Amino acid sequence: MAAYLHPGVYLEELAGGASPVDAVATSVTALIGEPARGTIGEPALVHSLEDYEAGFGPLASAGDAMGLAARAFYQNGGKDAYVVRVADPSAANTRAATLDLDGEAAARPLTIVASSEGAWGNDLYVRIRKPAATDQSFALDVGHVVKRGALDVFIVDEAFAGLTMSDRDASYAPVVVSSSSRLIRLQLNDASVAAALQAATLTSGAVNKANDTFSKAITADKALAINLDGLGARTIAISAAALHLAGTSNLQDGQAIAAAIQAAVRALAPTQDPYKSFTATYSVGTDAGSFVLTSPRSSAASVVVLDAGIDPASLAKLLALDPASASASPGTAKLVPRAFPIATEAAPLSGGKAGPAGQADYRAALAKLEKVRDVSILVLPGVALAADGSGHPAIAEALAHCNKVGNRMLIVDPPPATALTTAAGVDALQLPTSNYAALYYPWVKVANPFYNADSNATATRTLTVAPSPFAAAMWSRTDGRRGVWKAPAGVEAQLLGVAGLEFEVGDGEQDQLNPLGVNCLRKLPSFGAVIWGARTLATRADPPWRYVPVRRTAIMIEQSIYNGIQWAVFEPNDHRLWSSLRVNVGAFMDNLFRAGAFQGDKASDAYFVRCGLGDTMAQDDIDRGQVIVVVGFAPVKPAEFVIVRIQQKTQQ
Repeated sequence: MAAYLHPGVYLEELAGGASPVDAVATSVTALIGEPARGTIGEPALVHSLEDYEAGFGPLASAGDAMGLAARAFYQNGGKDAYVVRVADPSAANTRAATLDLDGEAAARPLTIVASSEGAWGNDLYVRIRKPAATDQSFALDVGHVVKRGALDVFIVDEAFAGLTMSDRDASYAPVVVSSSSRLIRLQLNDASVAAALQAATLTSGAVNKANDTFSKAITADKALAINLDGLGARTIAISAAALHLAGTSNLQDGQAIAAAIQAAVRALAPTQDPYKSFTATYSVGTDAGSFVLTSPRSSAASVVVLDAGIDPASLAKLLALDPASASASPGTAKLVPRAFPIATEAAPLSGGKAGPAGQADYRAALAKLEKVRDVSILVLPGVALAADGSGHPAIAEALAHCNKVGNRMLIVDPPPATALTTAAGVDALQLPTSNYAALYYPWVKVANPFYNADSNATATRTLTVAPSPFAAAMWSRTDGRRGVWKAPAGVEAQLLGVAGLEFEVGDGEQDQLNPLGVNCLRKLPSFGAVIWGARTLATRADPPWRYVPVRRTAIMIEQSIYNGIQWAVFEPNDHRLWSSLRVNVGAFMDNLFRAGAFQGDKASDAYFVRCGLGDTMAQDDIDRGQVIVVVGFAPVKPAEFVIVRIQQKTQQ
């Protein structure tokens, strides 16, 4: 309550009391299967076939069930879909293709990795280009190789220019490439860099380091480019005399080399900071020593040292800030050798592999989908019932998932190349009996995108695709045009991109299949291939939920009310709350009635909303903190059998 402490006019805003219930989306589909690439086990929302191909790869082959399903889904009017890639996540069976950038040292400091696991990465090629041998930046191209006659031609798919290996640079290659490439990631092998550092740093005293990577970088007159506090790169020269003991190839003591670096930097501007106060020291740790370069400025100060003497014949070293130096004092950094890639021809990645998904992998993917509440349709491309009636473990997992969450339906595929003409044939499949599942038959023939009369004449002209993505798209399309209560079937449910059906279904066959919940795809004169059935697999087990639109309408109402009355939790459980619930839920149901979702000429015949003491609740319910709303509706059921009775009128 507001406190009124002095006389005056007080302005207050009051809630209107209306909390409308909005209808939830009913056609968001989840495609769960094994695409060529993509993150394993993580649902990714895609809105079009182009989005799918960007994230999961274009159609890979005639056996790419996920690619064919995505194409059929979006071609037939499908909208939003979550795509979940499943695969065996064990290291032995699933790994990404890689390419190590090797050099003269045993360490491989930089590895190029395909963006996701699978054999698809073995088709990737990477090319590194440098403007000049002494240039600090480089370009990286990612692509594939195609045959042009007798030649292999490298086709660039992604290009990155101006990359560096300095971790304080905005163009630091591992960050830039890994954050923007769809195809690869760059990994800095910190263990290898640490090993190279230990072998390369200078210990106190006269030690011959002629074969070490760091000594190779500074064995003769050395040019270094140093950038203090972002003032711009300045080149300093360290003479061989300052680097080596007189008359030997042994390196000077670390302190002597540090003194030479410090003197060269200060000589750049003897009277100007940060140059005049720049310090370079050499410290000896338990394992090895390191140079420490310090700028005298504020906490924003930085020291960046660049190797200006790159050897074009090998992986020359870039001297940059040690990431561990972030906790050091302001403006202080260690001098660490960094691998710098040389120019190279396009080189392939290798070693990519993906193991087939098992029941546990589908179970894990479905567990992730439990938290995605807007999914209402499940499709499992590449998964079909077995012809011998043994079912399929992934279908069993998906059906258990749907029964558990209660807000989505599974579209089941029959076995391919299996004709269903009798009730006995359907019974042999041992169909699940669930009102959260539907099955469509037969499989669909589509044009083979890989057929070419000139270059691939041995390929078949058509491919068979499971009916589930076509049905899911039709559910989505019908929801948008007519509403979820309209059966996604009939002459409006014309399938696009269809070259034929695997089996022709006539009236006699459908007489056998329809009562058992098998929704048939049929070719009708003047209409082409259409969906000619709208039943769930609850035909015998649960007759009230026999029809797909009835089941899906109930799910839509349940989820809409669930989302729309969250505000009521912890409100005072009295007549004001009960009245608000009746008003808000009643307004939602009335909108559905006016849209044609229910039977009945009057609202009172179509639905009811009840909530109150002595009606839906006893005092004992209120004492337990429960408010109970009862909602009923008369669903519109599809007119499966249109019966026209003709009677001859006799002359009166």
